[in-house]
Amino acid sequence: MKTRYSICRFILGGMLAAASVSLASAQAPAHVSSVDAGRLFGDACSPCHGNLGDGNGPGAPRLGSPQPRDFTAGVFKFRSTPTGSLPTDEDLFRSISRGVPGTWMPAWEGLLTPAQRWALVAYIKEFSEYFGEEEPDPPVEIPPAPGGSPALVGEGRFVYAMLGCAQCHGTVGRGDGPSASDLEDDWGRQIRPYDFTRGNYKNGSDPTDIYRTLVTGLSGSPMPAFERGMVAYPGGADGDVETARDIYDDEAILALQAYLAGQPTQAALDAMPDPDVERLVHDRLWALVYYLRSLDRGRGLFYRLFRENPDFQEKR
Repeated sequence: MKTRYSICRFILGGMLAAASVSLASAQAPAHVSSVDAGRLFGDACSPCHGNLGDGNGPGAPRLGSPQPRDFTAGVFKFRSTPTGSLPTDEDLFRSISRGVPGTWMPAWEGLLTPAQRWALVAYIKEFSEYFGEEEPDPPVEIPPAPGGSPALVGEGRFVYAMLGCAQCHGTVGRGDGPSASDLEDDWGRQIRPYDFTRGNYKNGSDPTDIYRTLVTGLSGSPMPAFERGMVAYPGGADGDVETARDIYDDEAILALQAYLAGQPTQAALDAMPDPDVERLVHDRLWALVYYLRSLDRGRGLFYRLFRENPDFQEKR
């Protein structure tokens, strides 16, 4: 069933690309203001997102999960801004340009000119009153990415356990944690945790993209933002593995306890200068980023075509 869905998605993506060639091949407008954004939205976006931008386009019921974004709510998953904030114009432009891998949302970069995509950004913002009432918060600062290493990946496995990622995503990241079947988005629709073994993340797969997702969360979904208070967990005698005991086996718990023995206690964290705590948080988040990237097992031709590797799909 998953394979048939992916093939249909691939075919539809080609149809969308073909239907958009006339838009992309037309002479690029000199200014965004010269683009007929309403007509462009009607041609490219309304079949899924609806003429009113409420996610109720004629094709929406057939798309399954996830459903098209409801622009009127002003809630956007893919942002560089903190939880609760509107996205920046650059965030919207990035989503339009890149698309959302693994969903029906195509990448419009190469199909639409930059001016056309910027015109869509302005048009989409008109659907929600929030854009006229408030400004986005400043983007979350992302430190330079370190190079990946086996040691960093190894630490990331423990950070993954301490932050409770396995509760939803499962112990090996396949989206099959004990809470997976009970999750809903803000609209009451069932939502599945991401299967990290598929790679090709919806919000971008580069280390910086994944870091951004971790620190901003996915608004409208159960995925929280990993803020400083969560990531600066204590170790040593204060390390708590009780929650993990319900998910991991005894061998994994022993390894987790050994890791925590080398981490700062709560008293040590309280005594640390603020820059040192920030550095600890950044280091742990980067370790988690590289651990998640290490789970990507889909590298064959089938995966590159359909972003899905049947050899590593859970049998549901």
